[in-house]
Amino acid sequence: MGHVHLSRQSAVDFFTETVGYKAGVVIDAKRLAKMISSYDEELAVQLHDPNRLGFRFHSSEVQGIVAHLLFKVGNIDDPSTALRTIQLYHKVKNSPFDLACYKHVMECYTKYISEELRKPYPPGTELDPEKFMRASMDPFGRTGLDMAVEVLKGINHQLHISPWGEIRSTNWTDAIELESLFSSEDLTAQYGRFFDQRFIDYLEANFDQIGNIHWRKFEGLTGEYFDREGFIVDVGPGRNDDGIDLRIYPAERRDDAPPLMIVQCKRQKDKIGKALIKSVYADVLHERADSGLVVTSSLISPGAEMMRTARSYPIETADRDTLREWVSKMKVERL
Repeated sequence: MGHVHLSRQSAVDFFTETVGYKAGVVIDAKRLAKMISSYDEELAVQLHDPNRLGFRFHSSEVQGIVAHLLFKVGNIDDPSTALRTIQLYHKVKNSPFDLACYKHVMECYTKYISEELRKPYPPGTELDPEKFMRASMDPFGRTGLDMAVEVLKGINHQLHISPWGEIRSTNWTDAIELESLFSSEDLTAQYGRFFDQRFIDYLEANFDQIGNIHWRKFEGLTGEYFDREGFIVDVGPGRNDDGIDLRIYPAERRDDAPPLMIVQCKRQKDKIGKALIKSVYADVLHERADSGLVVTSSLISPGAEMMRTARSYPIETADRDTLREWVSKMKVERL
């Protein structure tokens, strides 16, 4: 496409709006500059400089910046803009069988897409790739099918990261402000019950931020995990909750049944001490629950862990490493 000329404000608006559209996540100018700094530190400074008049970008540079931003918000796993079909070629080129399969699959794709593009489909129509996938299997069987799937994923990825088109992997019905993950106690989630999927994807890519999210969002993240595991989750009011943040019930809950588990969430830097373990145990007895769970963005102190196990308290713990596993399990399978 050649070069693109943008004023400083137009560049800020273009990148933030593109991320908002493609990833469904709104970032402000300050966050934009911070994210770009790991891609091009000088550009990040210039975007934040009110005296900067404008920029002259090559179109490939714009795509690289957009891909990097999508990666930073957790929307894609790989910020590379290299064609996935070329990467696939280099992966198989030393195997005669796989290389022959690759050439066959690409021939099938070229024929398939040429035929499909000649049809008068209305804008926004999703193409059915079944014909291409079936053709790729003959005569290479499962290898051809797997390679066809990889080709389709690669092409969809390229279309998604392109800043020049409207194609995206998810047609988001709204856009969430990333800053609300750190500042808002609202647990409304368009893509999730208590914690939005886009926040999960962001944390999976930026897990070092887990201790900085709002304490109420931390409770929502815990509730979201148990909800997806098939439990009934009762999230407390957040304030004046008598120390019980969540009550977890089995899927077949009886109205008069006590909780299966009560949960105390602690988004903090300090290690969990003995006093909290004792407090949760008292709540377990009071609620007649089967067990308790302490979830923390930090760690359990050795003394608290020793006391928990020595006294056989029916209390489990989920520390920072466990949270990382939860987030990884809930992330979206990306292209």
